[in-house]
Amino acid sequence: MKARRTCLSRRILASSLVGLSCCWSVSEQRAQVALGLGGAASLAGAATVAGATHLAGAATVAQATTLAAGSALAAGSIIAAGSVVNGSAVAAATALAAATTVAGATSLAAGSTLAAGTTLAAGTTLAAGTTLAAGSALAAGSTLAVGSTLAAGSAVGGVTLAAATTIVEATTVGCGAALAAGSSIAAGSSIATGSSIAAGSSLAGVGGATAVAAGTVVAAGSSLAAGSVLAAGSVFGGTTLATATSLAAVTGLSGAATLATGSSIASGSALAAGSALAAGTSVFGATTVAGATTVAGGTALVAGGSTLAAGSVLAAGSVVNGMTVATASALSSATTVFGGTSLAAGSSLAAGSALAAGTMVF
Repeated sequence: MKARRTCLSRRILASSLVGLSCCWSVSEQRAQVALGLGGAASLAGAATVAGATHLAGAATVAQATTLAAGSALAAGSIIAAGSVVNGSAVAAATALAAATTVAGATSLAAGSTLAAGTTLAAGTTLAAGTTLAAGSALAAGSTLAVGSTLAAGSAVGGVTLAAATTIVEATTVGCGAALAAGSSIAAGSSIATGSSIAAGSSLAGVGGATAVAAGTVVAAGSSLAAGSVLAAGSVFGGTTLATATSLAAVTGLSGAATLATGSSIASGSALAAGSALAAGTSVFGATTVAGATTVAGGTALVAGGSTLAAGSVLAAGSVVNGMTVATASALSSATTVFGGTSLAAGSSLAAGSALAAGTMVF
């Protein structure tokens, strides 16, 4: 549903707010939403950074996080081993001596620390698991998606909520609201320019990469995005790699590649027909299926927001949006995943399928 610019009190489900309206001056409508008074607010799903968002204090990276071009890493930030900064792999934890602007593929590994003064550019996505510490602020223009929850004790338009309240229509922040600890920001929310993330926050990003298990095959015709990492032992171009290699640019495969454990496929990659995902593979960023791709081992737990293209074959025992598949079946039309979905071994994803962050093969 299209977001509407209104005060939160007009778009929340709470009997205590019936009849409440916000009539703010222009200056008052620029007020920010202060998060976590006495606690913290969490993200229940992926939220997009719609404009430059500043870190007011050190924040840790709890899960691989991809930064959009234009982001800036402040001096003193610590980049954990396994990170990729502007297309270059970081082999050992490194402290930045000077501010670094993100101009190319950049994914920060868990354990990284972003120093105060760091800026997250528009396009950066923060995933479920992110915690915004007390003192964080969402600027006016931020959007709270349907399903966001304001915990009891939150203050909206000067009224304190006595009970937890759920947003029932996408709502653009236009007046002040203080969110109490336990509030939850739903997937699809947007963090506006001028927002501030306080010290002590923990970032869990849609890391823009698929962590690959040994035995995963990327077929000829596939495209690996910049920032993809080929672990030592991978077979690429007919050669077994002795050391880990990070791709600085989009790379098309003229022949099949077999990836070793520790490899990662960056967001934006496309898997061609004949590719196979081995058990142990995890998707941390959107990955497109350009041709039939097989679930080679175990069961694929498909994350919400994924798309199963027409022609995909669901093996017996698969579950799609809560419905169990008794016999192998081919989809006659594209299916969007919004509920419990798992694909049994032997299932095949047709061209046009897209795997969302959080997809795993186990």
